[in-house]
Amino acid sequence: MPNRLWSTLSVCMLAWATTSFAASISGQTLWHQAIADLVQKHLPPTTTKHSFHLITPDVALQSFENCKNVAASFTREPQRLAGRTMVELRCNDANRQNPLFVQIDVAVTGEYLVVARDLASNHTLSRQDITIKQGDLSQLPRHALLATSAEISRVVGQQLRRSLTRHSVLQENLLTRPNVVNYGDELIIEAKGSGFQITRTGEAMDTGSIGDIIRVRLNNKQLLRVEITAAGRAKPAQ
Repeated sequence: MPNRLWSTLSVCMLAWATTSFAASISGQTLWHQAIADLVQKHLPPTTTKHSFHLITPDVALQSFENCKNVAASFTREPQRLAGRTMVELRCNDANRQNPLFVQIDVAVTGEYLVVARDLASNHTLSRQDITIKQGDLSQLPRHALLATSAEISRVVGQQLRRSLTRHSVLQENLLTRPNVVNYGDELIIEAKGSGFQITRTGEAMDTGSIGDIIRVRLNNKQLLRVEITAAGRAKPAQ
């Protein structure tokens, strides 16, 4: 009988402990899950692994333990989520309470672009000059370029503002688009519409890259603003 009683008490105590532990965890899960969902939504596109931990002491979140509808948002939209950032928590239950601000540290591993070899200043990038590296995104320079297919396509054909050594991080502020039109060049200007196409020629009054808006002087001396579409070609600027 004592053994049976002890066994029954043990089962009851285990059930009570499990219930209490689950209740405690569920109280945390709601705010923790709200933060986790927020982080997941804003991860950089090349993320391969991530985690986060709360820097603010857990005791500061006691007022949210019984909240059943927690909303989380960043106090400032992150440019590239990695490292320390501030999150605002709101309880949207009927008994609303003041928002709570907590600090988290987000660890993100992802892929970014580096140069594959030593490159000189003014070098025009080709696909072979670029390779992909994986690492801690929080350690990257502010203007580092992530390894998306769109970014790779965009940087090919651009020029380096300065020389780079092998495995240097490729950064937006180190790139410039090469000029394809110089002052005095003759330009073919094409205007297209529904059922018509007009072609004129003019003289470039500025230098520029593809996508730049420059001035062109037509044969009748009229000045026209055009957008460069390729070397020697342009269209009327919108």
